[in-house]
Amino acid sequence: MNSPDLTSLVERVRSARLFRVLGVYAIASWAVLQAIDLLASQFGLPPWFFPIALGLLLVGFPIVLATALMQSRPAPCDEVAVATQSAKGQSGLGRLLTWRGALTSGTLAFVALATIGAGVVWLRNSGRDLRPDAVAVMPFHVIGTEETQLWREGLVDLLATALDATGEFHSSDPRAVLNRWRAIVPDPNELAEPEKAAEVAGSLGAGRVILGSLIQTAPNEVRLAADLYSVRWLRKEASVSVEGSEDQMTELIDELTLELLRSVWEGDSFPEVRVSAMTTASIPALRSYLEGEQAFRHSQFADAQAAFSRAVEEDSTFAIAYYRLAQTYGWFRGLGASEVPRYLAAAERHSQDLPARDSLLVRGWKLADVDGSLQAIPLFRDLVNRFPDDLEAWHGLGDAEFHMGSQAGHPITAAVAPLEQSLALDSTFAPALIHLIEIAYREGDAARGIDWTTKYLALDSTSLYAQSFRLLTPLQFGTPRDSARAAAALDTADTELLSWMMGRLRASGPYNFKVFQMVSLEAAEERFNNDDRAMALADLGLAHLRHGQASVTAKMFEQLLSMTSEGHDMEPWVLNVMATALEMGVAADSVSIALVKRISETRELPYAALSVSSMREDGIEKAEARVVMLEGYADTLMANGDTARSRSTRGQSLTLRGRMAAAHDSVDAAIDYLRRGLAMINATWTWPRDLDRYLLANLIEDRGGEEEAMAIYGSLYWSPFSEALGYFHRAEIHERRGEREEAVRYYVRFLSLWGDADEHLQPRVETAKSALERLRGERIAS
Repeated sequence: MNSPDLTSLVERVRSARLFRVLGVYAIASWAVLQAIDLLASQFGLPPWFFPIALGLLLVGFPIVLATALMQSRPAPCDEVAVATQSAKGQSGLGRLLTWRGALTSGTLAFVALATIGAGVVWLRNSGRDLRPDAVAVMPFHVIGTEETQLWREGLVDLLATALDATGEFHSSDPRAVLNRWRAIVPDPNELAEPEKAAEVAGSLGAGRVILGSLIQTAPNEVRLAADLYSVRWLRKEASVSVEGSEDQMTELIDELTLELLRSVWEGDSFPEVRVSAMTTASIPALRSYLEGEQAFRHSQFADAQAAFSRAVEEDSTFAIAYYRLAQTYGWFRGLGASEVPRYLAAAERHSQDLPARDSLLVRGWKLADVDGSLQAIPLFRDLVNRFPDDLEAWHGLGDAEFHMGSQAGHPITAAVAPLEQSLALDSTFAPALIHLIEIAYREGDAARGIDWTTKYLALDSTSLYAQSFRLLTPLQFGTPRDSARAAAALDTADTELLSWMMGRLRASGPYNFKVFQMVSLEAAEERFNNDDRAMALADLGLAHLRHGQASVTAKMFEQLLSMTSEGHDMEPWVLNVMATALEMGVAADSVSIALVKRISETRELPYAALSVSSMREDGIEKAEARVVMLEGYADTLMANGDTARSRSTRGQSLTLRGRMAAAHDSVDAAIDYLRRGLAMINATWTWPRDLDRYLLANLIEDRGGEEEAMAIYGSLYWSPFSEALGYFHRAEIHERRGEREEAVRYYVRFLSLWGDADEHLQPRVETAKSALERLRGERIAS
């Protein structure tokens, strides 16, 4: 560069005041970056937002420098120079490198960046209904020995318990959190990132999320650290760390929880949280409980049962461990379902210090599985409304609807939605699939039955549930080849598997009657002992009774009574079934009548059907005596501590008084007695309840209460002697109201059950056929 050019450049730099411009640009860039950093922390801008903004500022630096130089050319000395410079300025760089152009370009670039960032934030939050009081706890990042790895998921459970105890915050279901986290981050050693954690928490509706770590600093020393983030804006709201002995883990969790929440607490008074009071003060018991939780989440019920058993052995007041132990017995059935009520009762007995949600869950399951109370259904429904991300509440609602919904007048399909919702929260929750598959069998839903079975077998391939579904689904829904293969496998099945398969079919409706017959006849083969064969005949007899074939049922029952040993007295059960069938008018053949007469002459039993028959045949005086007998039996049960059966038996005495009132045409009094009595009878006692519910529906229908009557008629599906009758009555009401489609639907259901019923039931069958032809003709004509 020659000397004049260098001198000219120096003059231009001086005239452009370049250092001042660069200083202003540096200060403005710093201010922009500070503002972006603040916005990123407040509104959860994506992590790439800041680097791109920095890149734009770096790109802008040479543009500002060039513009300053271009706009600082020396002033011309004559008119010719001015004209020449003006002409040059209208073309090339002179036209581009202006302060207006630089400011406009920079503004547009940052507006575009802001628009993109806002769009990303909007897309991340769109469709989310986030609750600020809901907090999702992510699995902790653990650095230490193999024994400390238990705290990775264990701290999720314990922090969730602590959050629930505050009263103002509640935790997202740990099982749902861990399942969704595993789907996003399959490597258990990967450190949780705020963006991924927010994705999991947001999918569960949680407005906040906790990310934490545990570092073992010495053989028995740990340091816990945790951050609380806003899910919507990915804003860190609190950061806490505590240190101490691993033996003081519950105290460390108390301190960690309270310090995290202190910055966002909005209540009047700050709570006291004591995890040890809500769980256990015994660290060995706590470790066993957390081991059981891990196994239970993976449907390893045998391992879970052993771990929870160790937990309650270490601490006999450990309420949540008792609750979980009851659930494992319910699904694993290691020692029989009789253990479930005992452990649920123990859980409720020690639940006074539990957070409200846990206490309500224990209460709900006890109402359902121990008390047989229909109050379990509204309790679980209230729970899912309050805590829509709670898997256990949804499962509790689905289970209660499946087992007791009929007694509340609900169709069996009412259980489908809550069970599917529990699967939506955790797709690996195998228990929810069990009842869904059973409903598909009953309803003849091939598509969903195959889909649900496939999902179940992907989670469990060895249990009796899995073995049952692997044969039953192709028998019911498979191709001819698959069905034939499954049928051939029955020849080698043992009695336990065959019995389990019959249990999965439960009520053998029209869609699974043939499959039920196939399995139960196989179970009655001579290769099994007589007691097992008798149980198979009992189940098969009930299936024939459901189809109006009481004469076949009576002959099977005569056969099974001749087969059972002294230790398997089935006479009371047979008497109850056949007496109820007689009372409902389903059984009227000579074999059935003779069977009931023979047994009842030697057995004085407090059965509802016998009480009703006694009233009708022997008069009001004998019926009064029967009421007194039932009340005395209820007193005996109460004295022996069996309050649940005592209440149910007293309820039966009230429904018998309702029968007596109905016989005297005191309809209002009869309805009142029946309602009060039914409210006391265990909702799982479907047969005695349905005997009285059927009469109640008749009386209510006569009083003009068609809607309530139809709800009862359509929900008698668990009782083999009343299901078809309920469908017939419902069809009549729909026909009377001009609702052809619904009338046709229920006449078809009735005929699918009683199409081949006994001769004395055929007049009603013919009535249904005539009505169906008439309705279909009217529908076609219309």
